[in-house]
Amino acid sequence: MRVWVAIWVGSTLISRRIAAWLAHGILLRLGTLLLAAGFIKGLPWTTRIATLAAVIWLVTAITLGLNNPGAEDEEDELTPEALTAALHHLAAPHVHLAALAEHLDTTTDTIRTTLTQMRVPIAGGVRMDGRGVSTGVRAQDFPPLPQPLPQTTEGPLTSDNNSNNKLTVETREGMSIIRRAAESVARHTTLTRST
Repeated sequence: MRVWVAIWVGSTLISRRIAAWLAHGILLRLGTLLLAAGFIKGLPWTTRIATLAAVIWLVTAITLGLNNPGAEDEEDELTPEALTAALHHLAAPHVHLAALAEHLDTTTDTIRTTLTQMRVPIAGGVRMDGRGVSTGVRAQDFPPLPQPLPQTTEGPLTSDNNSNNKLTVETREGMSIIRRAAESVARHTTLTRST
């Protein structure tokens, strides 16, 4: 059973690598493959070549599958939060799918699927400094980074409970009251709540 799973996982990885290779120059590379296939078809050893290619595919798939048993599970680990953080981290000013895949140690298919689920537009002809033009996400389409929640805890801001400068924060509707033990007057600070 393990070998069958390895064949499936390995074949998936091979197919993705071929698709990624074709994506970087689809017309030229696909044309080259078709020309090579046509040439091989005209040879008297076509059956032997096809059999050899199938054996090479099978051995490679089993090897890749056994060395990457969790390859399919790793795709599930990509969260929208991690992808959003990577977009902002790699921005130059836009980001290619290939750069995201390298940074997050996953495939461009996984990146594309997650972006689609997040409803983030994917565009062709995206320029990224140092990498040229490719398929990616434009800066204006990046989802915003999550905003930190306002502080809602009460308690001392200092660890020294015997200090005369001990501050305490009381949170009420729309404001925080900061009290200093040595003072008799409380300072009111309005919280800015993010939407």
